[in-house]
Amino acid sequence: MIERHERIEGADGAMDLFITRPEGPGPFPVIVEIMDALGMREELHAHARRVAGWGYCVLAPDLFHRAGLKGPLDLTRPDTLTQIRAAMSALTDPLAARDVEDALALVAADPAADTARIGLYGFCMGGRLALTLAQRLGARVAAAASVHPGGLVTDDPDSPHRHLDRVAAQLYFGIADQDAHATPVQMQTLEQALTARQIAYQLEYHPGALHGFMMPSRKDVYHAAAAEKVWGRIETLFARTLAPRPA
Repeated sequence: MIERHERIEGADGAMDLFITRPEGPGPFPVIVEIMDALGMREELHAHARRVAGWGYCVLAPDLFHRAGLKGPLDLTRPDTLTQIRAAMSALTDPLAARDVEDALALVAADPAADTARIGLYGFCMGGRLALTLAQRLGARVAAAASVHPGGLVTDDPDSPHRHLDRVAAQLYFGIADQDAHATPVQMQTLEQALTARQIAYQLEYHPGALHGFMMPSRKDVYHAAAAEKVWGRIETLFARTLAPRPA
């Protein structure tokens, strides 16, 4: 595998970007990993390497660069949740879209990267952003996976489920069946909205899983069986929509 770290100078300061892909000339379809709320860290780099091993160029931008919040974060500290909430509040959907577009622009000139149509996957906060970015980037997104997401269905007029008219991607939702951030009632509302827009999707509950179940570092919530099943679903989704190059 080939990997590198880049720093993008933007209007809001410098953003770190981790890039990994198989060896060889490519071009490899580009997939963007959307981070969770626990900060950019080696665990997410490991996830990116896993996806790159399927035959993709994977970008993992640090979306908390404006807040300067880096992982891994210690959730036992009393101020950590306050820092996370502040960083999440500062990361609006337009800012996240700008960050992803900046990352895509950086690799667009790389002959080993194919940015014509892309994939997205994200966890927690990133699960929500995977859907909102599929909306904002429209037909450019071939597939998006939203894993143990939160905030997909709210009473807010800007709730993601209310804005699906530009989504052209095939979608996968991996839901922990004991997740207060993605309740059955909320997911039913989401499915109704997706069906009304005739969007191709799979929404799957994972029995016994809790919010955060994809993260091995979270010993209290990691669910190996559910995580491996989700990785299989994501691999199949991207293989169906992005035609990976052999790694």
